Amino acid sequence: MSKLLGGWSMSLTRDPLNEFDYMMYGMVTNLDGLTTGTASRPGWSPEKSAKPQGAPGFKGQTLWVYGGGGCSPQEKPSDINDVSRIVAATVDKNWDGVDFDDECNMNMCLVIEAMKQLKEHKKETSFGFIAGYSYNHPTTASGKKLNQKVSSIIASGQCNRLIHYCYAAAMWNKDDILGNVRQALERSLAFGIEKEKVILALTSRGLTDWNLNYFLDQVIDLDIGGLFIWRYDQLSADHLQIIRNRLGK
Repeated sequence: MSKLLGGWSMSLTRDPLNEFDYMMYGMVTNLDGLTTGTASRPGWSPEKSAKPQGAPGFKGQTLWVYGGGGCSPQEKPSDINDVSRIVAATVDKNWDGVDFDDECNMNMCLVIEAMKQLKEHKKETSFGFIAGYSYNHPTTASGKKLNQKVSSIIASGQCNRLIHYCYAAAMWNKDDILGNVRQALERSLAFGIEKEKVILALTSRGLTDWNLNYFLDQVIDLDIGGLFIWRYDQLSADHLQIIRNRLGK
């Protein structure tokens, strides 16, 4: 058994782990300018920066991240021109695809259209969301909206991977983990997505032997696609070895 392994970096100069199947660079939070940072303090842009090659031992795919924490403005992409910019940046600068990180109420119809056009160019697509209390409580206003988003992405058939963010600034506490992680994964599977397209994500901050193994248990027991890691560069050597051993890397 070998599961997918991946991670995110804010810096284009940070190499992925050799074991990674997917590396994602971002976060492109200035959605009008299509840059990292903000409109007043922009950083790098996928329109101007070519896909990093990574270390010689890395053989995986490299994506850029559209969105992320603090992304603005709301409801982007806002029109077909935005979609065209996303696709053109990916194709022109040789990126392998786009990871859509919806933390600013994105326009799902146009996200799906962008995914469709990216796939026409044989590019990868993924969609990430916070898979916690709201997602597991679809009778709440926020939960209903999030469930509609996720179900529409799944129904579109345009998304290669559905990434469940099950952490905040650090790992959730035990009660939140036990009350949400497996339930969120099962909810997505119930919408009809293929198991291999479902990804669970964690952060190295606040990672313990217990919560790491609990997350890995879900990946293995539910036979989903794999595990992605925020701040993978801060993993301890012991935790990295646990991940390698249990995911067949």
